[in-house]
Amino acid sequence: MSLPQKRAVLAALDATLVAQIEAATSRARAIAESAVHAEARSEDSHDTRATEESYLARGQAQRVADLELDRAALRSLVLLDFAQGRPIAASALVALEDDDENRLIILLAPAAGGQTVQVDGVTIRVVTPGAPLAQQLLGKGEDDEVQVAAGRKVTEYTVVSVA
Repeated sequence: MSLPQKRAVLAALDATLVAQIEAATSRARAIAESAVHAEARSEDSHDTRATEESYLARGQAQRVADLELDRAALRSLVLLDFAQGRPIAASALVALEDDDENRLIILLAPAAGGQTVQVDGVTIRVVTPGAPLAQQLLGKGEDDEVQVAAGRKVTEYTVVSVA
């Protein structure tokens, strides 16, 4: 299996983030409008609907800001060439395989950790440098093995390819 082009992965990731920003912005507006609606006015001193809705709106606005920061970080990511055996670092697109021959394709990026995108029929997961898997991969290369613990389960991966 060949890995998709990194630029295509970043374009798909950007589109995903834009869609999430638009959805979160829409939710923030709707919640903010609801918070000032006549029906949200307090009926007595124990009625906190308007206050709660304003907190929700603020949370959604913060979500939008966080997504925009992720998008900016990814747009400024310098794409390194790993063809000549360069050790895994930021911008690496890495194919891993576990003992059961299950493949995991990751993009090591400074932001948007946990996001997934589909490119050319391949699912790519974004992993940030602070994640245990990224910490194990940094500095490694093709055919190296890494172990990642998730709770009590330890999974061993072999680095199949790096682009």
